[in-house]
Amino acid sequence: MEPISVKAIVRRHNSVLFLTNPRGELELPGGRPEAGESLEAALTREVKEECGFAITSATYVGSSSCEVVTGKRVLLAFYVCSTSSDTPVLSHEHTAYEWIDTTAAKPNNMPDYYWTACARQDNYTQSNRTSRESTSYPLSTGDDDRQRLSITSEIYNTATTDFLRRYAPSTGRMLDVGCGHGQITQWLARNHPEATVIGLDNHSAQLATAKSSAHSSGIKNITFRLGDINDLSNVFPPTHTFDLITCRFTLLHIRQRAAAIQTFVRLLTPSGILILEEPSLQSLFCVPRVAGFEHANAAIRAYGKIEGIDYDCIRDIWSLVTGMNVKILGARFSQPTIWKREQKRLVSLSFRQFSPRLVSAGILDTAQAQRIQQSLDDEFMSELVISGGLRTLQIAISKNAVSL
Repeated sequence: MEPISVKAIVRRHNSVLFLTNPRGELELPGGRPEAGESLEAALTREVKEECGFAITSATYVGSSSCEVVTGKRVLLAFYVCSTSSDTPVLSHEHTAYEWIDTTAAKPNNMPDYYWTACARQDNYTQSNRTSRESTSYPLSTGDDDRQRLSITSEIYNTATTDFLRRYAPSTGRMLDVGCGHGQITQWLARNHPEATVIGLDNHSAQLATAKSSAHSSGIKNITFRLGDINDLSNVFPPTHTFDLITCRFTLLHIRQRAAAIQTFVRLLTPSGILILEEPSLQSLFCVPRVAGFEHANAAIRAYGKIEGIDYDCIRDIWSLVTGMNVKILGARFSQPTIWKREQKRLVSLSFRQFSPRLVSAGILDTAQAQRIQQSLDDEFMSELVISGGLRTLQIAISKNAVSL
């Protein structure tokens, strides 16, 4: 098996930081992991040793088998990194540093594989920036969605964390997919201080809010990464595995659910646990009936169908999981009661964010959307109305093969 070496792509505008090694070649900062050391820890350590500054964020962008010296190949794992400084203080391992413009010609003393890695990262960043930020996700992100997600957490987090307590290991590597503002990510980190916890989302605005919140809370064992659930191979290297993966209210929004779940399972350690929690919009109801509430729910479900997504995804998720070669450790339904006025605002906030999509898709006209919004803001908010929240299916899965 080829040895592994981690390499940092540190950018400053169009330029990338390169170091000059004793052979006179330009190379990226980095080196080999020590025994028992993760790739990220090795990256942090090597960059600190070679450049004298700290990595503040790192995103895996690919690996290549490269012949670093004649007859000797190494698997290089590349990470795009942000750092605490752009002025290196070099160790004895390197004689100089340069910021190389990657839009210009390749220097003669730079190996082709480093140049190719930087070009690939350029292409990856450009091609994915648009897909990440112009996703079909119909709700707001970042600070614009702080209130709605805060209410969502208040309503659903108790049942989620109760289920997590049953199956989450006490330590290890944990991944929260579709982390949003990071409430569950932070819960995992606080309650498992010996664990390393990563929150993943494909919206930079969500991650900015999550990072700010975690920093304010003083949580140290947590990091956040930008990445697409449909393309996790570009987020984590092949050697990356997790002792726990959680995914809540995220498969709801994607079409390729089977592929996503299969990828989660592949990313588990042999004893790792995958915990899924997904809802059915069909389960929503209120007593007494409020026409605006029912029309809002029907319109949102119709939008999902136009987008090729079934928002009533409980049946789909259960069918997919039971058709896979996995072991189901536990499953249950959960449905909260929503009667507090501040919690019922969740419905109004969600519909207000959905409305432009519903109108542009021709599901509602502007007048209909306004009437529904008025009903949610007034009639549904009455103290005499009580609502059933989303019914969710919670499943704990291991990758141990058994016959179901």
